[in-house]
Amino acid sequence: MMLKSRYVVPVDGPVIENGAVVIRNERIAAVGRANDLTASPVIDYGDAVVCPGFVNAHTHLELTLLAGAAPPPPDFVDWLKRLTRLLMEQPATEENVVAAVRAGVAQSLAAGVTTIGDITRRPAWSRGPLAASSVRAVSYGEVIAMGRLRTQLHERLEAAASTQHENTRLRIGISPHAPYTVEPDGLRTCAARAMRMGAPLCIHLAETADEEAFTRKGQGRFVEFLQEMGIWDEDIPAAHCSPVELCRSAGILGPKTLIAHGNYVSDPDVRIIAESGASVAYCPRTHHAFGHPPHPFRDLLRAGVNVCIGTDSLASNPSLSILDELRFLCRSHPDLASHDLMKMGTLRGAVALGFDAEVGSLTVGKAADLVVIPLEASQAVADWKCVLESTQTPIAVYVDGVNRLAAAYEPIPITGVARASSP
Repeated sequence: MMLKSRYVVPVDGPVIENGAVVIRNERIAAVGRANDLTASPVIDYGDAVVCPGFVNAHTHLELTLLAGAAPPPPDFVDWLKRLTRLLMEQPATEENVVAAVRAGVAQSLAAGVTTIGDITRRPAWSRGPLAASSVRAVSYGEVIAMGRLRTQLHERLEAAASTQHENTRLRIGISPHAPYTVEPDGLRTCAARAMRMGAPLCIHLAETADEEAFTRKGQGRFVEFLQEMGIWDEDIPAAHCSPVELCRSAGILGPKTLIAHGNYVSDPDVRIIAESGASVAYCPRTHHAFGHPPHPFRDLLRAGVNVCIGTDSLASNPSLSILDELRFLCRSHPDLASHDLMKMGTLRGAVALGFDAEVGSLTVGKAADLVVIPLEASQAVADWKCVLESTQTPIAVYVDGVNRLAAAYEPIPITGVARASSP
């Protein structure tokens, strides 16, 4: 089969005008000018761009349950309190978690996202529908074990590390949630388990300025949060270092580690992250919604850190579209090269999730995961930026050479979760 379009964006090479991609046995067999390639059948998408499937490096599909329920206020800790109360007041059922994951997958595919880094609090419920879906994913089982919850560490870690649903498209990872919800000993235990399994790690790290006071002195807003949640006790230790230094000392940081957010990092922190080989998932619209200072992604990139893009969840973001994130970045940082943006939304995300041998670029031998986006009538520039400056959405999304838009899960109504009004 051959897909033709006005432009093909391989990511690992220059844009090809009047290009084509040949797909054979679920793999990319050739990429080049359409006149130089032969295959059948031929699908001509005309005035469109063919590019790799997008990679959403960080999201929480099961929080599709809370879409629109907790709009981000200026204060992150206040939002976290509200989100936690909603989750406690409206306990999720297996039916709703399955429905949320399926709906999240459908929305992701419709947006051209074919690979996902998903955080799950309920791996026994969420991984089945994810394994049965068309997307590739790393399912990071979340571990929370702080204060009065520390005795639950091993139970939660066992659930997080279960490989019951693992298959060729679904890989299993571990996510100690954050330095304010997992104690240093718990972080070390999670890191050791991941190392024994050869599994990837993901941690919410340096997401807010309040983390520093908590890890250095055992003070600040997160103490207040833990007290209000009934979790705090006097045996919670202070690490007497920055959150990033804590994660380094606990063995969390390494080439298989994904740092979610990384909004507040010092120059020494940047050096630690770069030396560790960890990746950082920047979530532009969620970052903006909380009013954080400018994200240090440029400093991280200059230091050699692999920075990729995530959406976070629908509890803090209006969509699960990486294309929407890239368009937001294009508007807010017009000096960024369009090729660099494209790479952050595709190949860099694939590297962060350990899928770069399979996806992230239109490279011969890789899986035929690609997206077709139509051009607007006035666009005739052979540059990926023409897509970033438009509002068009994908008209075809291929995974393993099959157009998955027609076969995507239909959004399923989610019942039993109250929608909260804005604060």
